[in-house]
Amino acid sequence: MHHAFMHPTRRAHRLYAALIGSLLWLGLVAPALAEGTLDKVRTSGTLTLGYRADTQPFSFADATGKPDGYSVALCRRVFDAVKTELKLPALKAEWVAVTPANRFEALQRGQIDLLCGAASPTLGRRAIVDFSILIFDSGIGAMVRTDAAKRLHDALAGRTNPTMPVWRGAPGALTQKVVFAAVAGSTVEHSLIEALAARRIEATVAPVPDYASGTQMVLDGRAAAFFGDRPVLLDTAKRSSSAGELLVVDRVFRREPLALAVRRGDDAFRLVVDRSLSELFRSKDFAPLYARFFGAPGPSALAFFELVALPD
Repeated sequence: MHHAFMHPTRRAHRLYAALIGSLLWLGLVAPALAEGTLDKVRTSGTLTLGYRADTQPFSFADATGKPDGYSVALCRRVFDAVKTELKLPALKAEWVAVTPANRFEALQRGQIDLLCGAASPTLGRRAIVDFSILIFDSGIGAMVRTDAAKRLHDALAGRTNPTMPVWRGAPGALTQKVVFAAVAGSTVEHSLIEALAARRIEATVAPVPDYASGTQMVLDGRAAAFFGDRPVLLDTAKRSSSAGELLVVDRVFRREPLALAVRRGDDAFRLVVDRSLSELFRSKDFAPLYARFFGAPGPSALAFFELVALPD
């Protein structure tokens, strides 16, 4: 005689499996989240690394289309550490280009395992992803045309009133409504909007998809200034075919340390990432790697990495 009775544990497992299946079908969770990154990599034999192609010197595609940059070099070290941790000498690295708009979603959905770019850890972002230890002490800068109005140069450079807060120009320095550009969805865009509103400066913030678009807006005169990560702005201006028409003001508006991003709640993988970065920052290999992208590190830079590297 058949009985409808099922052991409680087995019934719970089936109910849990059905729930996960429903969530997957609805797209509310990603398949990769059902297992840790290291388990996923062990099964697939591949570590998938996301990178942006437009944030040189942190992350970019070189002349042959291959990923390169400071953050990419750090992720290659992480890849080696994962290969050793899992004892998988044949482990493969798959590089996937991401955009400012989809980079965190790609991480959440398991389309990439590690985000190798220039991401600023914020409380809002920590609600959806986790971050490694800091990898760079960056800051927000501004790019303008060299022939821009002197009032704009002075206001952005802070020469009119050095005691004013860093986002603000002098009273009356920006009396006409102007357009500032920033990469859409970036912390720079949000900070700029808030700062202008607080200062009651009549300016419009124009979101752009990438650094190339923001630079072009400045060159075309459609934006008075383009705000972004200062090292990226400096590199973009230097490489531009119109380099002589561009100037990055000599000012950091706000410090903005950067980190690599990992999936939220994956402590085992994040530990491998943090350990490999800490060991690199303490090693003799780090200074030459840093110098390749930013020039020889000064005492303050070396002190920063000594501070963020975690002890064993």
